[in-house]
Amino acid sequence: MKNVVKWFVALLVVGSFAHGAERPPNILLIISDDQGYGDFGFTGNKLADTPVLDRLSKEGAFYPHFMVGPACTPTRSALLTGRNHLDVGVWGVGSRGDVRRDEVLMPSFLKPSGYNTWLFGKWDGAKMMELDPVARGFDWFCGIGGGYLQKRPLLCTPVGGEWTEGWSAELITDAAIEKIKESGDTPWLMHMAYIIPHLPWECPDSYADPYRKKGYSESFAQCYGSIKQMDDQIGRLLDAVRDAGQEENTIVIFFSDNGPTENTPAYVNENFKRATFSDDWKLRNACDLTGAKAEVWDGGIRSPLLVRWPGNIKPGIRKHVPMVEDILPTVLDLAQIPEAKQPKHLPFDGQSIYPSLKDPDYADERDIFRIALDGPGQPGDVTPSDIIEDAREADYSKLHTVLRRGNYKFHHLPGGQFRLYDMINDPGEQNDLSATMPERTEELAQRCRARWEDIASRNRTFPMRQLKIDNVDRWAKSWTLRANQALHFEGEMQSIFYGGARGFSSPGDRADYTVEVQNPLTVSFVAEGKGLDQCAPIDLLIDGKPVEVKSRDAKQIVFGSATLPAGSIPLALAVPVDAQAGSADGEVIQITIALVQ
Repeated sequence: MKNVVKWFVALLVVGSFAHGAERPPNILLIISDDQGYGDFGFTGNKLADTPVLDRLSKEGAFYPHFMVGPACTPTRSALLTGRNHLDVGVWGVGSRGDVRRDEVLMPSFLKPSGYNTWLFGKWDGAKMMELDPVARGFDWFCGIGGGYLQKRPLLCTPVGGEWTEGWSAELITDAAIEKIKESGDTPWLMHMAYIIPHLPWECPDSYADPYRKKGYSESFAQCYGSIKQMDDQIGRLLDAVRDAGQEENTIVIFFSDNGPTENTPAYVNENFKRATFSDDWKLRNACDLTGAKAEVWDGGIRSPLLVRWPGNIKPGIRKHVPMVEDILPTVLDLAQIPEAKQPKHLPFDGQSIYPSLKDPDYADERDIFRIALDGPGQPGDVTPSDIIEDAREADYSKLHTVLRRGNYKFHHLPGGQFRLYDMINDPGEQNDLSATMPERTEELAQRCRARWEDIASRNRTFPMRQLKIDNVDRWAKSWTLRANQALHFEGEMQSIFYGGARGFSSPGDRADYTVEVQNPLTVSFVAEGKGLDQCAPIDLLIDGKPVEVKSRDAKQIVFGSATLPAGSIPLALAVPVDAQAGSADGEVIQITIALVQ
């Protein structure tokens, strides 16, 4: 009964907040890529030409202490699920960035209430292995494939990909504007994910020239020129919303996915003191924060959050410290999506920030937990093979974790060192208070470790996602098993981040996987890699039984065929225990599994 009353009160509150709405509000969710807290005019950088975002910061709520993840896929997966990225199975990018299949993403929460759901640009968190954004709940997408291409991108839609002339930011904005024009009275969710200012920096000369003429370096001119280019595209989006007569009924949310990087990233050094960055990076760091992308110093995980809804959200700065996990619950709250219309999902870590949207002085002291994903204290430091089979066995003393609670931020540094900072009076994290505030330091140290142990107890983070041959719902002729996503290694094996499984030089070297098969099928196998003629002989084992080797050279091993039954099938690449050692390591990058007709 208490929960029913609580929900009824919440409906009344939100109903009064969204007075006069004739239909559910549109959600325009805009995310920039690797744009640091100091890369905006409204945060104090006089070199950043961002008039549209500057205006947006004055027209809505501005949260200056919004906490994102330390890298792009962790932030985007938390955004789309409302859950900590570690619990959704993400602990980095690439092979570390596949969201678990049992997670429910934002569009699936809105579609039952009649929303159109679209994705544009970067699709981290909304795509993994055989699951494209449509399989994850979006009605339509226009994604950027082929890498981080600011110019002449591979534009991917549900019907395929096409290399396209033009600038990525402008092309996806064009596509988004067309969707707005076609939407009519149907409410929509637009996930607009620009890849600016992610490396490589490249923009039209008309944007870079103003910086060149002032004597700035070419890299800085390209970086800040691209930021201006993106700002102009956001202006076009907002104009399209206004021209469609939907401005008053569109919630605009903007933030960046993580802190800035540069051509040669430099992390806070082993003594946990400020690193020395290039002059260009210093120009970007107008707020004098410590750290960069992939770290959990605020330079890596602090972003401005802007929320505009004309007539419903009072403009101004907010004191509250929210986190990216709060966005999905907030969207559901503002759009008045009742639990009865929501799909079954795992528990949210975030909560609605409605109280602070209504009251600029609202604040709370929730725990916000983060873990470094590069530099000293990254999870890969706890194992030489770069595979963590069980998070409960990871050595916490080697990790760099942080806990933000209210105005204070606690650091657990590798080796068990503690730091405590007052983030309001010391946003650059320079004045360590751990010695002068031992009780608070110890309290937050315990809370930080408890949060880690809670996440580790579920062991959802580090075991790599495995291949699923979905031959019931999706027809295909071939599938790719990425070799660096092994579940287990034997011998002197190593997972290569942008590569495969390396080793296979000694008897007993082995990499284990599973393949989930929906319907039985007969397939052939080709292992592709490097140095495969110098390493020891490699067998392919299907449920423990070797598959015939037809040929082998430096770049590939061609195996015969095998019938895979339905279910979860063990698969391994293994050097026989009685084999002769190789003269060098080999690296298997991927295994192509092809249907035998």
